Amino acid sequence: MYSRKVEGDNVAKAYSNNLRISVKNAKPVCKSVRGLGLPVAKQFLEDVLKSKRSIEGRYYPKTTKEVLNIILSAEKNAEFKNLDTENMYILHIAPLEGTHMHRRRHKRNIGSRIKAAHLEIILKEKTGKKVVESKTKIETEVKDKIKKDLKTQITKELETKMKTQIEEAKKTETKVPVAEKTKVEEKIETKPIAKKPKTEEKKVEKTESKKEESKEKKIESKSEEKVEVKKTEESKKETEVKPEIKK
Repeated sequence: MYSRKVEGDNVAKAYSNNLRISVKNAKPVCKSVRGLGLPVAKQFLEDVLKSKRSIEGRYYPKTTKEVLNIILSAEKNAEFKNLDTENMYILHIAPLEGTHMHRRRHKRNIGSRIKAAHLEIILKEKTGKKVVESKTKIETEVKDKIKKDLKTQITKELETKMKTQIEEAKKTETKVPVAEKTKVEEKIETKPIAKKPKTEEKKVEKTESKKEESKEKKIESKSEEKVEVKKTEESKKETEVKPEIKK
């Protein structure tokens, strides 16, 4: 169908049959747009239609309108493929001869030939950093959406499980009657407080008495040591010999 075979994920195509334009006039218009970026080509053709710019000194209003329409249809196909239209350019655009058609004949003469032309266009996305960034953005957005959906599903499942467990626990709980509750409370109140045994009290008294006795003995031993020290000092003084005085 297309005169040039181009395949790939970054390609968008469009084709139109038997347009009522001449191939002769379509060739210069297609040549002026071929190789341009998509937004630049659209702006150029719009300026030609408004007669702001010309193509070889002419405007070709009918052919420029048809070429612009086919460019817009190819752009829609690119958007459907999730391609970046601002980063695309016109790789191929060409007019081809349409079917040979004639007007109704007059008497014996054959009618005049009708103008007809086919148009084909191929858009391609430029490879570079922008393309990589756009693809990564789309992938991250899709991953975030999947994560959010999974979180919501998990939370809903957990809530339903918790509710069912709480309901089952309430059903399985054994209700204690009121009479039994009062009996248990009375038993707790009537229970006497456990007292310490007497043996423990005696042991405590004995330990205290032993501590007091040990303290008294220490005090007595200290006093006796002091007395002995005094006696030894006095004995030393007596033993000392006084010097004899000569007359």
